[in-house]
This record gives sequence, C-alpha cells and structure tokens, in this order.
Amino acid sequence: METRIVKSEGFTVRGYQVKGPVSGIPAEWDRLIKEINEKDVAVEESFGVCLSMENDIIHYIAGLKEELTEGFPDTKEVVIPAGKFIVAKVEGGIPRIPATYDAIMQMEDIKLRDCYDFERYVHPDGVSDDVIEIWMPIE
Repeated sequence: METRIVKSEGFTVRGYQVKGPVSGIPAEWDRLIKEINEKDVAVEESFGVCLSMENDIIHYIAGLKEELTEGFPDTKEVVIPAGKFIVAKVEGGIPRIPATYDAIMQMEDIKLRDCYDFERYVHPDGVSDDVIEIWMPIE
C-alpha cells in the first residue's frame, strides 16, 4: 500500500450528510453530483468525511471545499482542523475503501490522533476513474 505523510492547513467541507446506515451514503453522493452538474461547478476534488461511526450507524458528509458550494441547498459543514495525516491510495476503487482503512489502522509505526478521517476523491481531467485516498489523522 502506497502511503505518504501530509501536513494539512485545515479546511471546511460542505455537503450532504448521512446519519444512519452506510447504505445511505450513495444517495447523498448522487445528490451532491446533481448539484455540481446543475450549477456547472468545476470540481477537482471531493470529500467523504466520517464524523463518527458506532456499530452500523455512520455520521458522514459527502461534499466539496466550502467555497465551491455556494447556492447548494440544505448543506451541512465540517471543519477539518490543521494537522498531520497519513494518506493511503485506495487500490481497486470504492469497494476497497474498508480494507484500506483496516490496513492503515493496523500499521504499528503510526499513532492516530482524535480528528476526523476522510476519503479524498481526485478527479483528474481526461481520466475516467477517480483517484481515491484515505486521510487518517496522526500525531
């Protein structure tokens, strides 16, 4: 698994939230994509932020950096504080996200810190598949 350490200055994500089963996440991504297309927003990256996960209930926001979401209705926001993150590229697309999270959490040489983790989707021009990264906060 390819990883790197990144120091983030922090940023705000605004988008659509799920408070319920993980199966509710795709509908909020569909809602976000619909708004992006209707408002013709040029998007280079998007984020899936996990605010909490208890048993099978997730609190999650599918969104964009806040400055790109002007005029999007009924959005929620979360501030990603500045700090260090270990970043791992997801190999194998969306179905491999849980396995990538598991692999990071099993790494012995990192210490996680209390902060939100998130998925970052990079949308390169002229490429059909997104690059998916998992960002986990570390000490």
